[in-house]
Amino acid sequence: MIMTRAIALLFAAVAMLGAPHAAAQVDNDLQRQIDALKEQVRRKDIDLQVLAAKVTDLEAKLAECERKGERVPAPEPMPEPAPAEAPPSTDPLQPTPPEPLEPAPADPLMPPAEPAPVAPPAPSAPAPANDAAAAQFVSPEAMLNAVRVRLREDFGTRAGSSDPKERASYQRELKSWTATTARSMRREVTWSVRLVEAMSARSGRILIQAVVLDDAGRELGPCTIELAGAAAKSWRGVTIAGRRASVRGLATLELTIDLDQQEARPFRNDRFIGPCLEGRVIVTQAVLST
Repeated sequence: MIMTRAIALLFAAVAMLGAPHAAAQVDNDLQRQIDALKEQVRRKDIDLQVLAAKVTDLEAKLAECERKGERVPAPEPMPEPAPAEAPPSTDPLQPTPPEPLEPAPADPLMPPAEPAPVAPPAPSAPAPANDAAAAQFVSPEAMLNAVRVRLREDFGTRAGSSDPKERASYQRELKSWTATTARSMRREVTWSVRLVEAMSARSGRILIQAVVLDDAGRELGPCTIELAGAAAKSWRGVTIAGRRASVRGLATLELTIDLDQQEARPFRNDRFIGPCLEGRVIVTQAVLST
């Protein structure tokens, strides 16, 4: 009797010791499932951001066409249907049209007719506008150069003018122009980068300074990569200086106005857009892989 009770107590103790381990295993499984769901939600958010950026890009192009006085081409009208042929007349007084003559058989002694000359191929159509828009996002340098060109087109000589009235007009319109331009310069990108430095930010985010490279390893401008959630967690505490990686995310512009700045600052000349304006490229919703 005593032996049976001891065995029962032993089994109960083993069950109590194994319960915490089983509970911990369940918590780990749940946490992995939660992280996987968060990653799916984050990727869906990237897709929505990309679609919103494309809509904004189209709206900006339409506004630019209206500003320049260009008309949006209207759809071509549908061709009118050909009139139906009238049935042959049964009036005996109405003359009947003659039947078409059949072609005479070819004379076997005559040489064959020469083939008709082939028309030269039509010139290739110009590249669609989407290709030109995509070229603005091949690198941070391309994005900033596109903004510099747009600044010259929209403001002309007022940018950097010595005339007080023109300078005041330029500075007054620069704020709204900057906001509109930043909204239109957003697109999903995939860049090859060399990582330089990482720093922690609020809400568990990590900001990584990087340089974009082309296939030959040439530098195409710096950018800031913002990692959040599971993407930041996997890179926390990792040594990154000099490491090569691939980044996928939403490339955006951060434009800063400084009314006292008229030329590029030392060690930051790559950010200078024009008088009173600097910019840098940030990749948000980023996924970093090596």
